[in-house]
Amino acid sequence: MKKLIAAVTLVLAAPLVAVAQSVPPSRAPGTATIIVDSKDTVVLRSSPELERAVQDFAAAMQSLALKVATDPKLRSAAIQVASGFINVAQQAVTEQSVVLQEALRNASQKIAAVQAAEKALPRKQ
Repeated sequence: MKKLIAAVTLVLAAPLVAVAQSVPPSRAPGTATIIVDSKDTVVLRSSPELERAVQDFAAAMQSLALKVATDPKLRSAAIQVASGFINVAQQAVTEQSVVLQEALRNASQKIAAVQAAEKALPRKQ
């Protein structure tokens, strides 16, 4: 059962990753471009082994997705698992709503304090 849950989780996540990778990053109008000194940057490159492993993983996920799409029993199990995830998420949000409300209240108070302090500062011209 745990393997099935893990597989369904990966199947549900795979299309989201593909969509996220296909959407180009957007810039809001009016945003400033940050110039970074080359001494302050780090270049990360993946190894050929990692790339090969990711490709193998993607092929396995595609195969699993096709199996789930064509097998009614697997599709039904995937839907049950997904609804279970949603129920757990709803319960977690319900249980943590007090903590979330307190965090939002604190954040809004801090933002209001910063905005008030900025308004109180004399403007240089």
